[in-house]
Amino acid sequence: MRGGCCLPCGPGCCCWPTATSPATSCGAWPPGTGADLAWRIKKNLIFPPAEVLPDGSFLSAMATPAENIRLGQARAAGRLPAGRPEGHLVRIIEYTITIRAADGTTRIEPFRLVTTLLDCRQALAAELAALYHERREIENGNSEMKTRLRGAAFILRSRSPELVRQEVLAFLTVYQALCALKAEAARHAGLDPDRISFTVTVRIARQNASSPVASTPVNLALARHQAIRDLIGDPLPRRRDQQCERAKKPAEEHLPVQETRPRTAAQPSHLPDQNQTDGTLTSANALTHWHCPDLGE
Repeated sequence: MRGGCCLPCGPGCCCWPTATSPATSCGAWPPGTGADLAWRIKKNLIFPPAEVLPDGSFLSAMATPAENIRLGQARAAGRLPAGRPEGHLVRIIEYTITIRAADGTTRIEPFRLVTTLLDCRQALAAELAALYHERREIENGNSEMKTRLRGAAFILRSRSPELVRQEVLAFLTVYQALCALKAEAARHAGLDPDRISFTVTVRIARQNASSPVASTPVNLALARHQAIRDLIGDPLPRRRDQQCERAKKPAEEHLPVQETRPRTAAQPSHLPDQNQTDGTLTSANALTHWHCPDLGE
């Protein structure tokens, strides 16, 4: 399972794009790689079922933009579109989630997934629905590898492409070994691997790696069992379920709203006497005459 399509994909990989529009998601389709897509789509889109599958999902056609315009015009005119829409053959998975708030109230939220995995025997609808809510965990893996394992202000020491590649592979090997230790500890305790802290795993692994006790295979196995017991004894708390309803936030006004007042023509505070002929100007007229003597002549 991949959280995006920026990584190399191939047969057997399933990419989870973050876009919910059909045009954006189909634009991220990795052509010629054999990889599949699965993403959430808006519930107001219409997908006529072409074939209902045994797991409750159904096959339908995702229409192209031009076909969507034609179908929309037909519905607006009250006509039934004739024939099957032109587009990609996809599989639609619809399900609901019951959310229980802290005050005891419940809310049912509908979900709709679209995938190019057309064979329900290859990936059941319930499995894809469960995987959808864990698609963001790849970001946790990136954070563990780049921040917690690497450490602050750490840079690669190699100065040639071959040595940099070797150092990166060694870095990934250590990360894979630590993830395997986490998974084994979670399997022994019957917990989700998310409940095992990666930071604690790194600390325990460093303590055992620097100890001379693990110099023989027997002592290494004992140290591994002890590390697993230490990880099980210090689990993370359960994650709090998301209880906020999915809604669009209103735009925030960062500047204070100023009151709009009707604009009036400016009036001079003192008008010169129309009968005054000695050339003496006052108030605003005097200022104009001072800066623009030609206007006063």
